[in-house]
Amino acid sequence: MKTSKQQLMKYFATVLRGRALGKQTDSLMGKNLAFYFSRRELIEILKKKFNGTIPKEHDLVELENKELLELIEDELFIISYVTEKWSKEIPEKKPPAEKSPARSSQTQKPKPNDKKDQKTS
Repeated sequence: MKTSKQQLMKYFATVLRGRALGKQTDSLMGKNLAFYFSRRELIEILKKKFNGTIPKEHDLVELENKELLELIEDELFIISYVTEKWSKEIPEKKPPAEKSPARSSQTQKPKPNDKKDQKTS
């Protein structure tokens, strides 16, 4: 993506907050969202929307990025695409290695208590 994640996160938070309140936000960034994504990314989002294929009536060669964005229609498709992409960027944390007891070739037996009662004189 061409822009910082932080700007997109703020915008997506605004969109989701508005939907949670039952409001549709029509911000300037929403209209200009095409500038934040490459043509290839917009086409990938469209493919996700249409389950892997884009209907033949939409000629991608003739469509500009803003028109691709209009085809996407709902910002939730964009949010879904971006969050999936961001989640793949997060390095997986390996669980700490479990310590296993050292194994030796011989089985260790507990030592018998050989101490004898000593009398003090």
